[in-house]
Amino acid sequence: MSDRQPAHAAAQIVAFPESAVSLTDAFIRGLPSSATRTAYRRAIQSFAEFLGRDLLTGTRRDIEAHRANLEAAGRAPATIAKVLSALSGFYDFAIDEGAVDRNPVASARRPKVADTSPRRALSPADVRAILAVPDVTKLVGLRDRALLVTLVVQGWRVSEALGLRVEDLAEEGGHKVATICGKGGKVARVPLAAATWQSVMAWTAAAGITTGPVFVAVTKGGVIVAGEAVSQQAAWKRLQSIAEKAGVARHVHAHLFRHGAVTTALASGVPLHQVQDFARHADPRTTRRYDSHRASLANPAPHVLAAALVE
Repeated sequence: MSDRQPAHAAAQIVAFPESAVSLTDAFIRGLPSSATRTAYRRAIQSFAEFLGRDLLTGTRRDIEAHRANLEAAGRAPATIAKVLSALSGFYDFAIDEGAVDRNPVASARRPKVADTSPRRALSPADVRAILAVPDVTKLVGLRDRALLVTLVVQGWRVSEALGLRVEDLAEEGGHKVATICGKGGKVARVPLAAATWQSVMAWTAAAGITTGPVFVAVTKGGVIVAGEAVSQQAAWKRLQSIAEKAGVARHVHAHLFRHGAVTTALASGVPLHQVQDFARHADPRTTRRYDSHRASLANPAPHVLAAALVE
């Protein structure tokens, strides 16, 4: 019998030294999505830099000083609230690990987040102008239009659209459907409008994409970079460039397409509970918040009062 062992037998399984993992890293790795992990890490690092000493020595006074500093820097209340939520999560984790005995964020004053959204959604006219820009005689135009239709019709977050794979597309009970990974890592099975399906199919057929990410890069020479999804940063820049060409006189952030989808659906008479399901919002108040700007401007009360009281 040979004394030689198979090559795989020589490989040793070594337990990762958990003692080498920092408390922050241990907390971050347990979060549900890459976007949340990135945002929470940034928030914790920002506070650590502000504090200038061990995070575990942070006090309520330090937390409130950090909040005041962010307010002075012009950060929006919603942004500051998210930062404090990240810090609170970290300190709760530290309590569970026995590293601290209290959460300094628990009693800290939090900024009041408005019930209305400061953003004005893209109007149907803006969307139509933007959709008219991509040149669908070219591969990159087919891709851009398919991505735009997915955002404006499906109301997906840009991360959800860019995460779409060919394997996620299917037909079920006579419906075109897609399986997407939403916020917090929640997987959802959603119906696709005919326009979305047709745009995506036209793009993937022309590009010869039969597996892997749907929305991939296209080089200036028109070559498909198969197997690698477009980055969010590249998508944001591309969408902004298209909006500028469409003559939309404002900064167009990718999330405005989702905002516009919710607003337009509500304005078109789709019931609130159905729009909530469409947007996959856990709370109907979130859905209403998206529509708040349009609703506030359309409020007839001042016009009725003027007619009744002013001669």
